[in-house]
Amino acid sequence: MYRITEKEIQQLSATCLSQIKSDDLYRLRNDAKLRAVNTTKSYEEFKDIVDAAHLKSLSRYDKMNSQTNKSRWNSQI
Repeated sequence: MYRITEKEIQQLSATCLSQIKSDDLYRLRNDAKLRAVNTTKSYEEFKDIVDAAHLKSLSRYDKMNSQTNKSRWNSQI
């Protein structure tokens, strides 16, 4: 009888999580492709939409707690 070691379980867990993240990214990008194929006017616009598919918009909480609202983006003005 073969026993699975704790290290092998951890490696399997890490591999599974990596595959799940990879699959989620694939689905996000594929959905973006399907949406963008009929709405874009150029390949560059299509590519930008697909490349940004994994990004999430900032929440109101993120905006309120950001350090950027206390500093200027362009300090030379």
